[in-house]
Amino acid sequence: ETELIRSEPLSKRLDCSVWLKMENQQISGSFKYRGISLLCKEAVEKGCKKLVCSSGGNAGLAATFAAEVLGIPITVYVPESTPKTVRVKLIEHGATVMVHGNKWDMANAKALEAATEAGRDTLL
Repeated sequence: ETELIRSEPLSKRLDCSVWLKMENQQISGSFKYRGISLLCKEAVEKGCKKLVCSSGGNAGLAATFAAEVLGIPITVYVPESTPKTVRVKLIEHGATVMVHGNKWDMANAKALEAATEAGRDTLL
């Protein structure tokens, strides 16, 4: 769960109570964790044993944290433009990181190809 914070400036401006959900407090630091973790959990409940995804950063981190919590392996395909700090964080949390191409589309195409391999039946 993430914190709710009342925004005084917005509440006054809009003349109603405005609350902000602090999704940056998710384990991955991004709102993407909420949806991606649910998708990963449902995939595991259906028998998924490995995850494959493509990402330029936040989605890969969210999927990696979900895989870590669920105790299953994940391979994340990233383009060359993904910062080294993101790649290191992915690896530190258990992802196998594959760098492919200079654009996300290229990394995604490679991830789609890898997802068809035996045992890898989920692509995010």
